[in-house]
Amino acid sequence: MNIELLRADVSSLKVDAIINPASASKPVADFGPVPVGHAVVTSGGNVLCKFVIHAIVPRNGDGDEDAKLRNAMWAALKRAEELAIASVAMPPVPGSFGFERGRCSRVLISTTLDFRPHARSLQRVVFCAFSEEAYGELRLALEEHKD
Repeated sequence: MNIELLRADVSSLKVDAIINPASASKPVADFGPVPVGHAVVTSGGNVLCKFVIHAIVPRNGDGDEDAKLRNAMWAALKRAEELAIASVAMPPVPGSFGFERGRCSRVLISTTLDFRPHARSLQRVVFCAFSEEAYGELRLALEEHKD
């Protein structure tokens, strides 16, 4: 499974699914409230991908945020495997969740790297940031985990 970084709008990418960081306080489509650390799948709607995987992430201050964020990312990657898709893209977790961007990027990258041995169909994970700052934080997080 390859991990890539791109500076682009995630909705413009040609991937099988987008992983959307979502809030537990807002219902996801027909699923209603979904607990933090879980992930659910909807159709891609008006974007280029077939699916949107909604990873329910914590808000900073909820307690044990890193573990909850890790669980949400792991659940999203598992949903991708269940769908037998080859590629996903994910933007950084929005600032509205209150996370320090670098901390969040490190959790997302390390979780993805830890998931690699479990990947069967999933061949490509793209972390995509629109701003230079967000891209830089993701790049630093990935460089910290290079062999």
